[in-house]
Amino acid sequence: MMPAASSGPSDGSAVTAGTPLRPAYAYTARGAVHYVEAGSGLPLLLFHATPGSHRAFHYLLPLLAAHFRTIAVDTPGYGNSAPAPGTPSIESMAQSMVELLDALSLPRAHLLGLHTGNKIAAAMAAQWPDRVDRVVLAGQTHSLIIDRATRDAAIRELVDHYFPRFAASDDGAHHLRTWLMAQADVQSLWWPQKLMSGARVASKDVEIAESMVIDHLLGWRSIVSTYEAIFAFDLTEAMRRIAAPTLILEMQTSDEAHFGAQSPALCAMMKRAQSIVLPDTDASVFRIRPDVIADAVTPFLAAR
Repeated sequence: MMPAASSGPSDGSAVTAGTPLRPAYAYTARGAVHYVEAGSGLPLLLFHATPGSHRAFHYLLPLLAAHFRTIAVDTPGYGNSAPAPGTPSIESMAQSMVELLDALSLPRAHLLGLHTGNKIAAAMAAQWPDRVDRVVLAGQTHSLIIDRATRDAAIRELVDHYFPRFAASDDGAHHLRTWLMAQADVQSLWWPQKLMSGARVASKDVEIAESMVIDHLLGWRSIVSTYEAIFAFDLTEAMRRIAAPTLILEMQTSDEAHFGAQSPALCAMMKRAQSIVLPDTDASVFRIRPDVIADAVTPFLAAR
C-alpha cells in the first residue's frame, strides 16, 4: 500500500532550498570518498544506483535530515569519489563504506540503498553487523528478484547496452568506440521524454536531467565493472545473513508485473524484515516524489 503523501512540498524543492547541505571528503584506505550531509542525530547513509551519486538524493536528503544525520555518499568510482582500487566487488565497496564510518568516527549507522546501493547495503549489513542499525533495501522489482539467475537476467536485459561488443584494437579505435557509446547514453539523458513531449516542463525537470547527465559523465568508466560486480554478488545469500531490522521497499512497474512482487518472499526468508510495495512506481520517485519515500522509510528508521 502506498504511504500517504506528507503535508510538506510534494517535490521537496522548498525544503532543499532551506536546508544546509554540507559537502565533504572522508579519506579511507581505499581512497577518498565524497559525501554530502545534512541534519543531526542518528547517522543514515544513502547509497545510490548505477550510475549516480549523492545527486540522486538531492530532494530526499533534506526530508530525512529533519530526523537523522543523513549522509548521501558517492560510492567508489562515482561522483567525486576516487575510483575503486583493483577489480571492484560489492564486498569491497561495502568495506569502503565501513571505512567511511571509521573516518567519521561513527560506530554505527542506518543504511538506505537503491538498486546497486541495496547490494552494497546488504553486503555491509551481512558482513559487518555490528556497524549497522537498520537497513532499507530499495529497488524496482528486477533489482529484488529472489532467484539469482532470474534477477541477473532481468538486470542484464536492462544494462546490456553498456557492455561493448568489440575487442581492443592495436590502433586504439576501441577507446573512441567506447567514448561514442558513452555519448549515446548521455544524449538520452539530456533529452528525456518528459522534456521533449511534456505538456508542461518545470525547472525541476531540467535540474533532474542535468544531474543525471553530470552523474553519467563522472561515472561512466565504472559502469561495466560495477555491473560485473553485481553479477558476481549473491544478494539473496547476503540478505539471509542480515540480522538488523530490514525494510524492503519494492517499486512495481507494469512492465515488470510478470515477475510478481518479490518482497514478501524475501521477508519470509530473512530474520527481521518487513516490506512496503509502491505500485505503479519506479526509481524516479526518489527525485519526483521524495515525500513518498520519506513517509515510507522514516517511521521504520526512527523505531527503537
